[in-house]
Amino acid sequence: MYRTIARLFSEQSKDDAALRGLLVTRVELNTDKSICNVFFFTDKGPEGFREQLEQLKLYKPSLRAALAREIASRYAPDLVFRYDAQLVKTIAIEELLNSVKEQG
Repeated sequence: MYRTIARLFSEQSKDDAALRGLLVTRVELNTDKSICNVFFFTDKGPEGFREQLEQLKLYKPSLRAALAREIASRYAPDLVFRYDAQLVKTIAIEELLNSVKEQG
């Protein structure tokens, strides 16, 4: 699901300057597979993501329709776009570990 959504997003948004810098980092389906949380990262941070979110929402219907054609399922899940704060924490931990490694 992640690869499919990342590829479809990339294809549909490549000509939209307002969405440059957005990267699909992970995808999570709820238990009944009716909602798909799509997590994005941007180096502009959460505020930058909120600014891009309105433009991103314009792609939701076409992205969902393209996803329905790609997956073998009767229904396409509703897409919810979120900022990936987990990736920010992961990067911070990696930087901290690298600095400790360099000092030791």
